[in-house]
Amino acid sequence: MRAHIARPTILAVGAAAVAVLATAPLAQGTDADAQFLAVVSELGLEFGSPDEATEAGNNVCDVVAEGTANNVEPARIRADIINSLLGEGVDHEQATRLMVAAVGAYCPVYNGVLTG
Repeated sequence: MRAHIARPTILAVGAAAVAVLATAPLAQGTDADAQFLAVVSELGLEFGSPDEATEAGNNVCDVVAEGTANNVEPARIRADIINSLLGEGVDHEQATRLMVAAVGAYCPVYNGVLTG
């Protein structure tokens, strides 16, 4: 039986990753936002706005938190996020780096999910 992980949230992350480059000023963001947006830029991903990009990063954390709360195996959480992103047109390296950057910036308490 597959644990419920918010598929629309994962798909929103993927859709945002494909359509996304931060175009608004970073001055309004946090250090975590700047950290995440730097990786988004390095990966060449384009979001409609920095807010869309940071929302996508926070959505990754929501998926990780929900999976963890529902005792989903860390490997399954990672695979679900990466597979969703792959389905939206990013490659495996981009999907992995986006996931790692999101967790590192917005929810480092879940770093163990990335290695577990």
